Formats: sequence, structure tokens, C-alpha cells
Amino acid sequence: MLAGIGSIPLALRAARDIAHTHISLDVFNLFAIGVSLATGEVVSAAFIILMITSADILQLHTSRRTQHAVEHLLKLKPQTALRQRGNTLETIAIGAVRVGDTLIVESGQAIPVDGVVISGRALVNEALVTGESVPVEKIAGASVLVSTVVDTGAIKVRAARVGKDSTIERMAELMRSAAANKSKPERIADRFAGIFLPIVILFGAGVYIVTRDLRMTAALFLVACADDMAVAIPLAMTASLGWAAKRGVVIKGGAWLHTLSKVRTLVLDKTGTLTYGTFRLDRLEIEPGIEEKEFWRMVGVAEKYSEHPIGRALSAQARDRVGEIPDPDDITVHKGAGIAAQMGGHRVAVGDEKLLQLLHIPMTERMRNTLSAARAASVGTSVLVLRDGILLGSISLADAPRPEASRSLQTVRELGIRDIVMFTGDNERTANRVASQLGITRVRAQMKPEQKLIELKSLQPRPVAMVGDGINDAPALARADVGIAMGKGGTAIASEAADVIILTDDLSRLADLVVLGRRTMSVINWDIVIWGLSNVVGFTLVLTGIAGPALAAFYNFSTDFLPLINSSRLFRSKA
Repeated sequence: MLAGIGSIPLALRAARDIAHTHISLDVFNLFAIGVSLATGEVVSAAFIILMITSADILQLHTSRRTQHAVEHLLKLKPQTALRQRGNTLETIAIGAVRVGDTLIVESGQAIPVDGVVISGRALVNEALVTGESVPVEKIAGASVLVSTVVDTGAIKVRAARVGKDSTIERMAELMRSAAANKSKPERIADRFAGIFLPIVILFGAGVYIVTRDLRMTAALFLVACADDMAVAIPLAMTASLGWAAKRGVVIKGGAWLHTLSKVRTLVLDKTGTLTYGTFRLDRLEIEPGIEEKEFWRMVGVAEKYSEHPIGRALSAQARDRVGEIPDPDDITVHKGAGIAAQMGGHRVAVGDEKLLQLLHIPMTERMRNTLSAARAASVGTSVLVLRDGILLGSISLADAPRPEASRSLQTVRELGIRDIVMFTGDNERTANRVASQLGITRVRAQMKPEQKLIELKSLQPRPVAMVGDGINDAPALARADVGIAMGKGGTAIASEAADVIILTDDLSRLADLVVLGRRTMSVINWDIVIWGLSNVVGFTLVLTGIAGPALAAFYNFSTDFLPLINSSRLFRSKA
């Protein structure tokens, strides 16, 4: 009676699969229980149900373990924040923080939101989110994550993502969604059962025809029970998904580990993926006789309140070199040309030749040569800096490659993925310069989103992984065999379209993901080998008359733990 009651959940799952004409592991196991009960081997049926129940409990436990790191982070989120409004500081509830608010975070405090540092300097411990044990220095312009802790220093942060849009909340939601996805390797086990069950039935029928021994036939079916595979494969997947989550990577189900293990072509978007997606100093030339601090003070004054990406980058560079920047008396923005500011009776101008024309400043030969030299030496944006019509120098800003990009791509090549392609909407000159710095030989420039789709299709059917971060990458991320989004600075649309999200924006995780996928599939393949070998031994015991139905069921129960022990190795994985 207890055996019958215990088999109800399994029977319901098996009935659902049969209704869809699908032979799964549940169907396989229900068949074995039916054979046990039909032959009066209630103890045998109880052994099988005990294992399946244990498997369900273990799977529930390990699923919870997978999300433990993320749920723990949610509990560590600060409940209050120190907001600055004008010259007033106020402590507010975390739910009252809005995008654009200026928050103060001091030494020992957790950062309450995702944001951008606008002033100050601090060492921030990101271990809870990214797994990075070494504190990271944060200065003006740097991104910070909620729940990371300021070890030393103090920073002023502009809130960028709050509430459900924050990195931690998004990570938790993605993990909940990923937990509901059934993986391809689980379906592999079901397909294996679909092949193996008919073979076992035919084999058992043949044995019965020859021996007329119903107990021996039942014992064969009991040995072949696949209750161990019903948990061993999900266990391996759960361990790997948890390993990734603790390192700031969300994988939306085990299917993508299988695909990652087979990837042979890697496609990467340039802006925001291989590069920062923000302007950084590429070239600087200061005129003789001009002090560097005075030069940057003039730049800082002009760009202090700029909303343009180039202006914000120049302002951050000036603050980093000079510190506090005085306010301009007046500013005038000339769209597409530059900016002009008044301060202490001086007029400061930062822009190109169009700005000089608008301000009626004669462009000297020296100015023309300086700007031409800057443009020849940099593929970025070059501007002149003038005070009262006198040239102070030139600055070139460019979207620089991430420092870990070259090393990460080399590691990927060492894993056998040598076909690496860069997609970008930028011009060929900019694209080729970045590609040459990273050792990428295949470049596709000036691409529109639809062109990325066409080019991606031409790279298939070889398994292709696509890495991107922007709205324009979303169609390609969805089309690739496995789409990987850079989630920290990327768009929500890209994260939704992707199958894997790297929340830390750390390209070194690409190689880690490939290794993790291969290691996981290796463990699963060994699970199947162990399953097959244990069945061979069990069949031998039955056919030689050593094992009857009860001993066959006990043998199956005992050997069930071998694949589980093998899968549990992934929980101890350190790399």
C-alpha cells in the first residue's frame, strides 16, 4: 500500500509523458515498479520508490543550494541610503531612492544601488557579487554594484539602477527563471530511456521465452531501472549552475552548458563588450609653456556640467588630475562642435574647427596642424582646447579595449575555439584598430542589426556563441546557438534575449563558461557509462541465477549512488 501511494507522483509524471507519446525516465521507472508489484515483490518496489523519492528530495535541496548565493545577497542589501540634495544630507529608505539621486557611501558601508561614481575614491570589495577577492579601486566614472562594500575611502554615487532593476534583483529573477528550464542533457537521458526501454522489454521477453522464468525476467527489469539517472544529471547541472551564479554568471538552464561545451565559433560585439563603451583618454598634447594642471583645470571648467558623453569623459579626466574644479560663470553648448565657458574674465573653448568658426576665432596654422596630427594618431574624437583664443593643447578620446580582453581571447583560443569574429557598427578604421590590439583577424564593420543576423547565420551550423550588450545585439543574441550578454553595463533587452548573462562584465568568464560546459558534459557522460556498466554487471548476476527480484532491486538501489557520487564532484570544483 505504501509503495502504491509513494508511486503516485511518479505515475502522474509518467502519465503526462505517455499522453505526449514520450518515453521518459519516469515511464521507465514506473514500468519497473509495475513489474515488481505484479510479481509480488513489494519490497523491490519500495526500494525503487525510496530511491526516486530520495532523488526528488535531493534535487529540491540542490536547487535551493544553487540560489543560495543570490538569495543571501538579497538579504544583505542595505535598507537605507544617505542622499545628498544640494547642501543637505538625509537618510532615506532604500525604496525611496530614485534614478539620478546622489548618494554618499563611506568606508565600511554597503553600496545601496547600482550606479556611477561622480566623485571620490575608494577600494570596493565586490566578492559577494562577482567572486573577485581583490578589492577594486573606484574613481569618478567607474560603475559600482549594489551590495558591494566600500573597504576604504568614500565615494559619491549617482543612482543608475534601483529596486527590481538592480543587478542583484535581476540576478535573483533570472536564477528563478533558469531553475524552471529543463536542460538538453536531461532530455538526452530521456531519449536514452526511450531507446533502452524497448530493448530491455525485447530482451526480457526473449529471456522469458527461453527460460519461462517470470522471476528472472522481472529481476532483469528491476536491474534496468533508471532511477539513478533521474537525479544524477539534474544534480550535475544544479552544481554547475550554482558554481556560475557564485561568480556573477546567470545561466538560464542546463541546456546552455551543453551548447557551450560544443562551441567552436565565438562572435563578439565591439562596443561595450570588447571595449568599455565609454570614451577614455587616447592621446594628449599640451602646448609648450602650459602647465598640465592649468590645462586640465580649463578643460574641467568648460565640461563640468556637460551632458555629452565626450564632455562627461573629459570632466572625469580633469577631476582625476586636478581634484575640485571651480564652477564656470557661464557656459554655451554648440551641438556638434563643442562647448565654450566663461570664468574669471577668460573664455575657454573645447571643440573642433566648427566651434572656432562659431566663436569667430581665427584658426591658425598651428591649430590646424595640431588637430590634423591628433586625428592621424587616434581613431577616436579629437578636440582643441583654447583660452582667450590661444591654443593650450589637444585631446583625443577613444573607446578603449578592456584590459582583460586580449588575455581572455587568448585563453579561449587555447581551448580550441580559434574562429573568433568581431561585429561592430563602427567604421572599418576604428574596428580594425581595436581588432589588431586584440589579435582578432576576422572583422565585420559598419553592421546594422539585420546584417548581424545574416552574417551569424552564415557562420552556422557550427555551434556559435554570440557575446553582446546592446539593444542592437538582441536579435543576434537570440539567433545564436548560445547568446551571452554583458549584463552589468548592458541593456535589459539584451539580457532577456541572451541565454547566459555575465553580470560582472568580465570577459575572462567566457573561458570559464566553456570549461564549465565541457566539465559538466564529461561528468554526465561518465554518469551514463556508470549506469550502463552497472546494468551489464546486474544482468550477469540475474542470468547466472545469483540474483532474484529482491536482490536485483537491492543491487539497483546500491549502485544508484555511483552516478550521484560522480555528479557531486562538480560541487567540489574550484575552477
